[in-house]
Amino acid sequence: MRQVSCLLLLTLLLLTCGCGGGKPSPSKEEGVKEGVSAEHEPLVTDSFKYSLRSEHGTCDVFIDYPVSGPHEVVEALKSFVKSTLFEDGGESKSDSPEDLVRAYCADRQEHLAKTLEQMGIAQVSRANAPEEGIEIRKLCQTSRFVTFEVYRYSYITHGAHGEYSDYGVTFRLRDGHRFGNDLIERMDEALYAHILSGMREYFKVSSDEELQAICTIDLGEMPLPTFPPFLVRDGVRYHYSIYDICPFEMGDPVATIPYSVALPYMTKAGREMVENVPIP
Repeated sequence: MRQVSCLLLLTLLLLTCGCGGGKPSPSKEEGVKEGVSAEHEPLVTDSFKYSLRSEHGTCDVFIDYPVSGPHEVVEALKSFVKSTLFEDGGESKSDSPEDLVRAYCADRQEHLAKTLEQMGIAQVSRANAPEEGIEIRKLCQTSRFVTFEVYRYSYITHGAHGEYSDYGVTFRLRDGHRFGNDLIERMDEALYAHILSGMREYFKVSSDEELQAICTIDLGEMPLPTFPPFLVRDGVRYHYSIYDICPFEMGDPVATIPYSVALPYMTKAGREMVENVPIP
């Protein structure tokens, strides 16, 4: 009887120890970064990819998808991924990442079939088949923000070259707010000069005259990129799209303004994302 009682007591103790459930709270050693409460669940993403080949061509997709984290952030990121994948916004699509990558490829295969029909092309060779794809990757995550990069490409057979776009989007981890042009408060000559410096560095030229020879626009009237700036590990990034300021063959130039330079030009909300927060 005494042995049975001891066994029951031991079982109860084991059950009590195992009833915490979920993940353990982060310790001080694990490092909760400044400005973020230990009660906040960290954002966790996982990677999903899929490829679909048919007589119309090949479609590929890769996404870093939220699997857990603060509800508002997870929902904002799910909506972002869906609206980026699908022309109709993807509101009717499943939240399952496996379903999303398959639905994307099926959707693009339909698009390729219609495009080839409109072009009067009944059949394409494997070597010259159309290709479409998209990558939505987590580029940078700190305790206050997460930035995703979207790379989309399309090659339709018999074309001179393919088309692609590459840009980033930053979200605030506190509430899922998606930043756009509200990162920068003002653009003046000093900040513009830093962007020009970034362009010279990208093209590996040393003077504005050499840069002007590359660009298709007047440097004195250089526009902002098609897509808004976003936050990366080492600063605020301006990523120009193909044709924005230079010919296709020169690519999509990037200028990253260090935070030490960019902070005075950022909005209050933008500064809160980076001040006193180490960028891993």
